[in-house]
Amino acid sequence: MEQQPKSPERASQQSVVDQYVGRRLKLLRRQNHISQKALAERLGITFQQIQKYEKGLNRLPAGRMLAICLALDITPNDLFHDLLMKEYPVKKPDEYTDQEMELIEALRRLAPPLKSQVRQIVGTLASQ
Repeated sequence: MEQQPKSPERASQQSVVDQYVGRRLKLLRRQNHISQKALAERLGITFQQIQKYEKGLNRLPAGRMLAICLALDITPNDLFHDLLMKEYPVKKPDEYTDQEMELIEALRRLAPPLKSQVRQIVGTLASQ
């Protein structure tokens, strides 16, 4: 059976999904304080391959996705996050800057009462 060529719209949609999953992978890897090199070593692949997954240049195969999830102690749902809301077309997620990632990581280390106070302060500053 001959395979039908993909429509440009469908190929574009797949590319956006690959980019989205790649960005989520990068975010979750960073949240777990694991370098590309360390993750690649756990998987027996090169760090360049991790870079390609994170940029959405290469599609993440199911078997590799499972290995990544086990290595990062996450689930596939964590990688697909907002895509599970079934909102199409898929919107590109914002990629966090290094400063934003540092802020998120620092916030996670705070006790709950302090988190609440920081949220109030940031909310006040953002509304000015």
